[in-house]
Amino acid sequence: MTTLLDKLPTILVLAVLVGIFLSLRKHAPSARLRLWTAAWALIFLHFFIDAFATRTGTIEQVIESVDLGALVLSGVVFVVSLIQEVEERSKRSRLLALLGIPAVFHATAATVDWKAPWTMATAVAVFFFGGAASTLLMPKRRTAFNYGLAATLIGTGIWAIHDQLHGSADLAVNAILTISFGLSGVLYWRRFPRRTTGVLAVAGGFLCWGAVFPMGALMDHFFPALKVNPELWNVPKFFVAFGMVLALVEEKSRIIEEAHVREHAENRLMQRLSEVTSRLLAGRDPAELCEEITVAVTDASSFRRSALLLAGESPAVKFAGSNGFTAQELAEFRETTSQWTVETVANICARSPRVANQTFRVDVAGCDVMIPLVSSRESYLGCLCLGASTSDSNAERAEMVKLGVLASDLAVTIENTRLHHQLMRSEKLAALGQLVAGVAHELNNPLTGIIGYTELLNEEVENEKAAKRVHKLGSEARRMKRIVDGLLRFARQNNPAARAADLDGVIRDVVQLREYHLRKLGIALELDLPPVLPPLGIGEDELKQVLLNLLNNAIDAVEESARRSIEIHVSRQGNRMAIEMSDSGPGFADVNRAFDPFYTTKPVGKGTGLGLSICYGVVQEAGGEITLANGEPYGARVTVEIPVAVPRPVALPA
Repeated sequence: MTTLLDKLPTILVLAVLVGIFLSLRKHAPSARLRLWTAAWALIFLHFFIDAFATRTGTIEQVIESVDLGALVLSGVVFVVSLIQEVEERSKRSRLLALLGIPAVFHATAATVDWKAPWTMATAVAVFFFGGAASTLLMPKRRTAFNYGLAATLIGTGIWAIHDQLHGSADLAVNAILTISFGLSGVLYWRRFPRRTTGVLAVAGGFLCWGAVFPMGALMDHFFPALKVNPELWNVPKFFVAFGMVLALVEEKSRIIEEAHVREHAENRLMQRLSEVTSRLLAGRDPAELCEEITVAVTDASSFRRSALLLAGESPAVKFAGSNGFTAQELAEFRETTSQWTVETVANICARSPRVANQTFRVDVAGCDVMIPLVSSRESYLGCLCLGASTSDSNAERAEMVKLGVLASDLAVTIENTRLHHQLMRSEKLAALGQLVAGVAHELNNPLTGIIGYTELLNEEVENEKAAKRVHKLGSEARRMKRIVDGLLRFARQNNPAARAADLDGVIRDVVQLREYHLRKLGIALELDLPPVLPPLGIGEDELKQVLLNLLNNAIDAVEESARRSIEIHVSRQGNRMAIEMSDSGPGFADVNRAFDPFYTTKPVGKGTGLGLSICYGVVQEAGGEITLANGEPYGARVTVEIPVAVPRPVALPA
């Protein structure tokens, strides 16, 4: 009874600790915490059984075997709980069986003084050599620590086996206990390398706990008469127990603090992004805000680098702004992306793993994450590249969701800006068309009279010099009439219904018309046509007029170029056919003014400036689109999109 009363405080403290760990399991369930709870329950059993020691007979041997077995097994459970693979159930179970069964068997056999040295030596060998093999084979990546630990286990195992075969089990028991608890301290520090009170108490307590057993053996050997209070040896256990509770509280506090910091950062990010989004939706040109957008992203998120690429009228994407790059990193990034197009961005996203909605993990010149700018029509308008995140994966994912919203708003704004420009251009040309139509009709009548009277004068004038002057007057009048007819075609509003043009035939006819000039000027023409082309919803004469005008412009553009080449590429895009004509000339001087009537960069007398305006009007009447873009480093590209002709229903006979 005296022994029970002496140990009652320790037993009660351990019972409370087991209750604390059982409560913690409900709030933070994990394999490691479950093993810690089991280990402390075994320690409690060790103290509780030891309190009922009788010191005599068979019951004493049973109590001592349970006592020592629970202590040995608790050390094994602590070790297994601190391995890196603890959450993998199969590995955890195999290691518990590999170390726990031979350790408990050897402790029980040693307690009952079983005379089977070879069997007990085998159990010791399984524990130490099996532990060494697991140290080398279980981790995915081995370090010097793994090799050092394996060597220590093998050396200690050989020593313990030697003593066991010579009839002494004490060294093996002490070695198992020392290795188990001492190694738990080392593993705990490796798992949680933080200089906090809880972590230091646990790591130091485990090391002292492991040192208790060799120190006790040495004191019994060298100072047998020295009496030490048994409770002194239990101090490291309490350090470990209370240190674990404190470490868990510290971990919870750290997580809460990080959550507050992350929440503050997310709020700051949302505020900065909302400011940028508001300015975008207010009508600001996205190109003017690119630098500000990248600065806002790096300032308010965990990403240290950000870059923005935007597509213009052409498919090529251009560098628009960046922040956080060093000079070398920026040069490498710009060189890598210099030849990118919207197709490049789409292909990169298609083959990269998705980490959030419209967010992809990539590896592009210092950027780890790509968020494409996709319009409501599913067309790519550019991308936002991010790199060097300093947060964990969960925080990074939350940030990427918010940045994805910014990318969507930016894509909508860019698309709206382009539609606005197209609408303004259409309204401008429509107004010009109305003005031109009125002026042209007013000019047509007097021009017709002038042409008629010049023809009459040609028949009546006999003086050769006067006749030449009349002929010159008629020629200039007819030239003016051609200009007026061009203005009328520009302003004409025809109904494109019931029209169908053979695209393949029209292209070949237009090329044949200019074949002599192409050959004479040494211009290489490359045609890329699908084998089968559907009819287009436009008149053949109108389509021929558009393509001939564009081909003439391309010929004029490359006439003075060192490299003379023209390419015509035709492809289908949904219910439209896209005709792309590109040349190797100097490009458009001003893309925004190219459709304006009478705007031309050709020499005087070589062009009227009405060609592209007329083409625009004809294509718009057919329900299509025509876009212009300059190439890199030179060249121009004109893309004409015309709807495919819709077959008209055939009327059945009554």
